[in-house]
Amino acid sequence: MTDRGPSNHGMMQSTTSPAGGGALVTDPSVTVPSDADLAYEAGVQVKARSQWQYARMRFFRHKLAVVSLVVLILFGFVAIFAEQLAPYGFDEINLDTVDPTTGLALSPRLDGGHILGTDQLGRDYLSRIIYGIRTSLWVALFVALLSTAIGTAVGAVAGYYGGKVDNLLMRFTDLLLTIPGLAVLLTAAVYFGSNDTEVPVGPVTVTIPQPMKIGLILALLFWVGLARIVRGLFLSLREKEFVEAAKAAGASDLRIILRHILPNCVGPIVVFATLITAAAILTEAALSFIGYGIQPPTAALGKLIVDGQSEGFTLWWLVVFPGLVITIIALAINFVGDGLRDALDPTQRRVRS
Repeated sequence: MTDRGPSNHGMMQSTTSPAGGGALVTDPSVTVPSDADLAYEAGVQVKARSQWQYARMRFFRHKLAVVSLVVLILFGFVAIFAEQLAPYGFDEINLDTVDPTTGLALSPRLDGGHILGTDQLGRDYLSRIIYGIRTSLWVALFVALLSTAIGTAVGAVAGYYGGKVDNLLMRFTDLLLTIPGLAVLLTAAVYFGSNDTEVPVGPVTVTIPQPMKIGLILALLFWVGLARIVRGLFLSLREKEFVEAAKAAGASDLRIILRHILPNCVGPIVVFATLITAAAILTEAALSFIGYGIQPPTAALGKLIVDGQSEGFTLWWLVVFPGLVITIIALAINFVGDGLRDALDPTQRRVRS
């Protein structure tokens, strides 16, 4: 028979009576120690984790995102150390390597030092792909950083101030969304030209490389989606209690935007930036494919595909290898963005395999 004492909200300890044959007897005078007390007595130190630590743990559970991150890091090292890794120069012509029987480029082979073959001019294709990775990644990162900065600034100002400022900025954003992006890209590419541009800045002349011009054109079109996302987040967060408390404490609008609201929008901004990076690589390759992207002598992955497409299946490696690299980079960036989305979402509890 069990003797139930008065309820004390869990502050009692159950003991077994020696004469009761296993009967439970409660003692209201005994306080049950907490988990923290037990950990302290056992010599275990309980360490609190920040939100960023939890986000890092969730990201590393996403195995595909981790593998993709490693792949992107490897491509980044290839781009940075292109001169050291490329066996030949990207524009080094060697007519002796052309197949003498067919008059065409050498196919991929282990002997002769051309494991990915050569192009029609005898240029080592592995070297050209390595330099093409550098150009494509440089353009993609430039587009991602610039468009993210513009979109975040426009969305933050529109969402925080609202009213006429919001209407003006969002109507301008809607106008850009209605303009066909490909037509704008083609027109801008023709207008800016396909060569480096020299711009006089005071007493000096600054040379703008042609890849930077392509990146600038893409960035001025890619920021609109992020601006709408950031604007929606700011419209919601500006009504929160911590923002009202910051205003009551006398914080300026700039401090509230940068120190209080913007850190709560980092997750969606980072995820969208990864999507912009992948889109920039594919768009730059598409522009080069139709003849309005990065032009020779600069090596770019899209331009390599253009140079090899006229040969059809005869010189298949001229299209397959740069196309495969573009596909791997774009997929890796998207998978990393998927992992960041899961990691930075505080409501995400599902463990990804």
